[in-house]
Amino acid sequence: MVDVFSKGIPQDITQILKSRDMRVREQLILLKKLNNNQSLINAKLNIPGPIKNNAYLIQVFYRGLKRFLQESKVDYRLIWDVATGPEAFLILDGSAKDSKQAAIEFEDNDNLGRLFDIDVLTEDDGVPHPVSRQDFHQVGRKCIMCDQPAKVCARSRKHSVKEMQNYISELINKNVELL
Repeated sequence: MVDVFSKGIPQDITQILKSRDMRVREQLILLKKLNNNQSLINAKLNIPGPIKNNAYLIQVFYRGLKRFLQESKVDYRLIWDVATGPEAFLILDGSAKDSKQAAIEFEDNDNLGRLFDIDVLTEDDGVPHPVSRQDFHQVGRKCIMCDQPAKVCARSRKHSVKEMQNYISELINKNVELL
């Protein structure tokens, strides 16, 4: 079995916050490009610990993104391969509502989808605003390890980073033939 987290450049909170600021700027630019029946998607991996990107995680990202987009018409695609993790900015044909429903289906039911955080964004007073699962009367995401609410496990630190990384490595090894 390949240890998915054996390589990579550790990231700290400063780098992650800087990446978040760059992400918001890009989202604002792209929201202004949307036509009436288009939606803006920001897809990234939800990876615990300091290693957020390496050759293995890139493979998972592209494989999962391809699965998510298999029935979508993509009008615009920008991929960031940055140390804080790969990200995709996509403009898709279709409403934000339809895109969010597809994202929920993928995140909840695809083995690789469990590793993704797919935001569908709208603009609210000049600020990118993610469409929420609650807007569709959906419960929040479940923990990848124990099916409890993910926010509860994260706040309480129920699972160690190492436990989550081991679980994710096993999941990836079962679902992706790593090069």
